[in-house]
Amino acid sequence: MEGTKVVVYGLSTEGYSIACQMAIKGADVFIIDESAHMAISLKSEIAKTYPNVASLKEDEPLLGVEPIDVAISHSEYLFFAPRIRKTGQETKMEIHSKFKDATSALKKGGSVIFNLPTGIGGNNETISLLEHVTGLEVGKGISYFYFPLGTKNQTPEIIGSFNGEADDKLAKLLETDKKEKKFVTISSAELFHAIKILSQFSGISSILEVCKFAQDNNTRNDLMFAEFKNLFLDDMTSGLYDLRSLGSSLEGAGAMMYLVNGSIKGIEGYVKR
Repeated sequence: MEGTKVVVYGLSTEGYSIACQMAIKGADVFIIDESAHMAISLKSEIAKTYPNVASLKEDEPLLGVEPIDVAISHSEYLFFAPRIRKTGQETKMEIHSKFKDATSALKKGGSVIFNLPTGIGGNNETISLLEHVTGLEVGKGISYFYFPLGTKNQTPEIIGSFNGEADDKLAKLLETDKKEKKFVTISSAELFHAIKILSQFSGISSILEVCKFAQDNNTRNDLMFAEFKNLFLDDMTSGLYDLRSLGSSLEGAGAMMYLVNGSIKGIEGYVKR
């Protein structure tokens, strides 16, 4: 694991967090700042001194840099965790554009870890794009993993991999609190993430909808003693992009689509109020 060459594409909150985690473990980490068009060397001492991307940007320490293509071509593992600024239909176009930029310099034998939520079945299109851009076949010339990064420093326990094959070196890089990651097929990982997101938001939206009926102060005060008294706005908006991605991957008007749309409507209604 020590000296493993890693590139994280995207100076996002989640991307920087996982880059720091691997740098502290001794990996040779570069993180790509898309706006500055450069790959920044992230050493262990920097990762320990600046625990989040906001503190790094505020202090602006002197860091080693190299061209993006050079860093990616030397990488064993490429984590794709960019900041997404577009909304609606433009989101997909932005992701594809950045993914092409990120993977075009990859060499045979490299591995791509896709850290954005795809919804159900979304990785099939991403894998096809990866094979088209690199000219390599996933599972033979190049490896592909699905690992949608959680929020609030919560990373998934599940790693989706092509054919469910394990990668011990990657597992060590992503290990937290001595908890090993479990490798499953990519389709299984998509379903696990969908369950996690729906469970999170259906619970929150249910609380919000029921609490609308608290019309007097006594009832509102009573509700504050319940187990959801520490529910904050950040809990409601964190992961909302994942929920929208899940909704975009569904077709028809089934029960799951109602769950997704109902959760989004409940959260948005509360935020507006």
